[in-house]
Amino acid sequence: MKLNHFTDFGMRVLIYLEHLDSNQSTSLDELAEKFKISRNHLIKVVQFLSHSELIQTKRGKNGGISIAKKAQETPIGQLIHLLEQDESPIIDCQAKTCIFPSQQCQLKHLFQIGYQAFIAVLDEYYLKDLRFENWNQIINQNA
Repeated sequence: MKLNHFTDFGMRVLIYLEHLDSNQSTSLDELAEKFKISRNHLIKVVQFLSHSELIQTKRGKNGGISIAKKAQETPIGQLIHLLEQDESPIIDCQAKTCIFPSQQCQLKHLFQIGYQAFIAVLDEYYLKDLRFENWNQIINQNA
């Protein structure tokens, strides 16, 4: 299973925010610098996370980006599913002409079962389970 870059960046942001103290926030510039990701890419991710109420954003002098309780209470599988933003089946038999009769082909069904199992396993974990004990060393090493 390959996740898109948007999901990768979204999870990085959420993990980073999970490691901040509850009264701390960060900025787009800080995230872009820490992750070495384009600020423009992160704007889209942060807007989506904010719109989904997974993070809180404030503008101005005392502004910043912080994690929302909803993100902390949402299982990782559901976060991944939300970030993937794709409700289409893993295999779309109609997308390209296929020689196999779709009503008899089991591949699509097997992939769907696999995806559901993937999400179910991830749903056993939360962002708090992804905390690094040596966080400061990791994050400052890349500065």
